[in-house]
Amino acid sequence: MNRYEQLAEQWRLQDSRTGELQETLRTHSYLLLTELAAELGVDGKTWKEERNPFHRKYVEYRLSPFAGSEGETRTDRYTASGELEFAVVLTFDHGEEQFPKTRYLLPLATRMYKQHPQFCLWDPFRQTPREGFGWVATRPAAIQDILSMVEQELAIDPFEGPPATPRLACL
Repeated sequence: MNRYEQLAEQWRLQDSRTGELQETLRTHSYLLLTELAAELGVDGKTWKEERNPFHRKYVEYRLSPFAGSEGETRTDRYTASGELEFAVVLTFDHGEEQFPKTRYLLPLATRMYKQHPQFCLWDPFRQTPREGFGWVATRPAAIQDILSMVEQELAIDPFEGPPATPRLACL
């Protein structure tokens, strides 16, 4: 085996392991979404968009909610450090058939640490955990962070003026 073949074999192994890691991270992010929907009591619950026939879930997964460096929407959301960036969209309404609805986008990330997944609320612009939040080792802990962030957002009284801290993004 010549030097190129040795290097090509190392590359194939690395490429295969990278694919396995990315699939594992995607699986853990979807599991978090499923458990969040169950925690909120909306798993399987949908609403129909006002002007087209599509049904949306009350808790949705977004892989690429932010534009890349060239302005296009990125579909590959893996950071150089190996984290998977994704987002959860929560929809609130007065009823399934009533409009308008408010949809909150919560950027998150997951990574593997010592063969175990970790999650955090994420700042996609700085590519770091959101200020005030760190990596947590369980999906229930991540769900509690998500719910506390949403509760902070919903505790804002519009008559009191704009919040001092950054708000969640609305779609």
